[in-house]
Amino acid sequence: SWDKQDATRHVSYQTVDFAVEESVDMTKYLQEISFQERIFGLLSDEYDVDTEDLSFLDLFCASYEASGDDDNQTNHNRETMDRLDFHRDGSLLSFTVLLSKPEDFEGGGTIFDALRDATDESDQQSILTASGSIQPIDAGYATLHSGKLLHGGDVVTKGQRIVIVGFVDVDLRNMREGALGSAAKEWGRNDVREFWNRRRLQQKVSWNISNWRYLPKKGRSCLAKCAMPSSLLESIENRSQPDVIRERRLRTEDRLLRDIMLPRAERGEKIEEELGEWREVSPEDMDGLMIGW
Repeated sequence: SWDKQDATRHVSYQTVDFAVEESVDMTKYLQEISFQERIFGLLSDEYDVDTEDLSFLDLFCASYEASGDDDNQTNHNRETMDRLDFHRDGSLLSFTVLLSKPEDFEGGGTIFDALRDATDESDQQSILTASGSIQPIDAGYATLHSGKLLHGGDVVTKGQRIVIVGFVDVDLRNMREGALGSAAKEWGRNDVREFWNRRRLQQKVSWNISNWRYLPKKGRSCLAKCAMPSSLLESIENRSQPDVIRERRLRTEDRLLRDIMLPRAERGEKIEEELGEWREVSPEDMDGLMIGW
């Protein structure tokens, strides 16, 4: 059913979807066409990682439906979606496979902030729109990307767009330690700058320094709340401008994608996790038992 957004599987960014494993027919079909082997093979070629080091974190089928369609206007109980806001996935690698025929919908595609205003200089039919959206030319085509790139689902203006989406985990032996953490910290700083500046502009309040200990000792003339020096205020506001934040965000994304994958010579051996022995446990045995991860 495409009538309700899923608030349990994807809490932060709810989508109209279902897990592939919930559909017996789809699971069987994907096994028949060797879907996992083929998609992992493509990811392996593009990102230079062994297929044995790839695994699914999530695999689901999602629907984007134009909000102005007749079905949505007549049935107000339907909770469809026509787009998905910019976000980052929990996986290092992600992909989207188009299932609908291009003539069944208008708009849509996987949109990337980094591709906004980018141009495709190839002689082939362009799949890149001016807004930064990748629109495959036919059903069955896949868009592969890092899940850490800021991306979303571009708005569908007519019809219905159905896709398979996969979040793919990469074994830690391939990744440079600390690279993702550093990027996440920088993105967090940008989010804080953007939030506080937006709040200041909306509420029309002034910046103040409320702790005198952070003022220079020489010439310190207040012991409580002081107006922020104009030079410091100007610096904070400049760093909070959308274009400045976007530039910092794109630099961080670029640095992450260049640094996070270790050269093959520096990758360690893959450690196979050993599963413990499975035992049947009664409700009485479970009483007071704590399971650690």
